[in-house]
Amino acid sequence: MDSIQQQQLPGVNFVPAAIAGLIWAYRFREGYEPEAIDPRDVPAALAAEDGWLWLHFSLTDRLARDWLSSFEDLPEQVRALFLAKDEPLGLHTIDHVIFGVIADFHSELGGESDHLGRLRFALNERLVISGRRHPLRSVEEIHRAVQKGLNLPAAGRLIETIIDRFCDSVARRVAGMTDELDTAEDRVVEDMAATERVRLIEVRRMTVRVHRQLSSLGHVLRDWEERSDEADKPALPIAAERLADRLESLDHDILTLQERAKLLQDEVGARLAEETNRSLRALSILTAMLLPGSLVAGIFGMNTKDLPFLETEGGFWFAILIGAAATALFYWILRRVGAGLRI
Repeated sequence: MDSIQQQQLPGVNFVPAAIAGLIWAYRFREGYEPEAIDPRDVPAALAAEDGWLWLHFSLTDRLARDWLSSFEDLPEQVRALFLAKDEPLGLHTIDHVIFGVIADFHSELGGESDHLGRLRFALNERLVISGRRHPLRSVEEIHRAVQKGLNLPAAGRLIETIIDRFCDSVARRVAGMTDELDTAEDRVVEDMAATERVRLIEVRRMTVRVHRQLSSLGHVLRDWEERSDEADKPALPIAAERLADRLESLDHDILTLQERAKLLQDEVGARLAEETNRSLRALSILTAMLLPGSLVAGIFGMNTKDLPFLETEGGFWFAILIGAAATALFYWILRRVGAGLRI
């Protein structure tokens, strides 16, 4: 990436000469299409009096973290957020800067990913700085929309739009998992439960993972909206209450799917256990039926003196007849005591 000359601009603190790890930079102004900013023009854009900037970084780049740590326009606590190893969801304000961490799905070349990542951000009325360790789907979607001319009127609307896109992704997954459960339910009813175990495990795994993110993010937005220190909040349009309501609605849908998946798993487990019990019962009865004959065969196989039918013509068939009679007697006893042979 091209370097920029070190310079001091009015109203802007010193900007280091290189912005490593900067994935993209855009300037948004009312009445104009979004403008992609060359790294060399970032200091001048920061000093401009109209519009606002979006700087997006890769936090896996050590030089990007160095740049963020030296960007003194952000409070120290905000800069620490981009450098911290832990990524708990949260939304805070300090010195009229909103900053925090929100969830998003990873973006993969092969399609939608089920893995969840984190977007760290800080914004005021003139600037949004965001960073991630892995490409994120909602952020990439908004980036493509911005390339096509999407103009966001205020910095706060960017984060709001990202959360909305995340909710859209969750809604698509809810619809997909609903179809999966419908299919699994039909197959369980058709007595093909054994083939649905993997499908149900995947659905439950996804619902548990997404529920944690929706619940946490919903609580974060609800808590931020209901805080009493309104004077400390910057005048930025983030519809936290609307987003919290949408997240809670999606979370309710996810919990419903989770309960359905659990009930279906229990039914599949019961069906498989019943099949196993039937197989064991059949094996047990078959083993028991063979015991009398085995006993007779064992007696005639001792090869000892005075063994009956040893010299008798047709002795083998007499032994077979005794074994069959013993088996028949055992079967009659089983029926009399109520054990039965139904499998």
